Amino acid sequence: MSSPGSEAGSESDEDRRPDDHRSGRGGTPANPLDRVRRESRIHAVALIAAVAIGLVAAWLHWAGLLLGGALVGLVAPTLRRAVLGTIGFGALVLVVFAVSLGGSVGAVVGMVPVVYLVVAAAFGLPLFGSLVRGLI
Repeated sequence: MSSPGSEAGSESDEDRRPDDHRSGRGGTPANPLDRVRRESRIHAVALIAAVAIGLVAAWLHWAGLLLGGALVGLVAPTLRRAVLGTIGFGALVLVVFAVSLGGSVGAVVGMVPVVYLVVAAAFGLPLFGSLVRGLI
């Protein structure tokens, strides 16, 4: 016993499934990661969190560079932006490392073969980690 007007524009039971949140139905993304990649405000917060987690992890162990690159890559909308984002992450890692050295920066820059390894690791490891974006 429903009123005649209530069924005129109603959807069938198949259209009203609670788990129906695919892209295209009401503009909602298919999963939370898609939402992070598409909505600019959420993307900015996720990117800041990814960089912060990556910096802390890199401070504790060199594998944190891989983790930071993977996290920055995961929130990137495309593989190209993931690669570019991790280059920026690597540059930030080098700046934080240089600031943490204080007055010893000049002496460290003079250690030429070791500096090449540090720069290659700061850019190469996050870049390698960002390739996870191509998988997900």
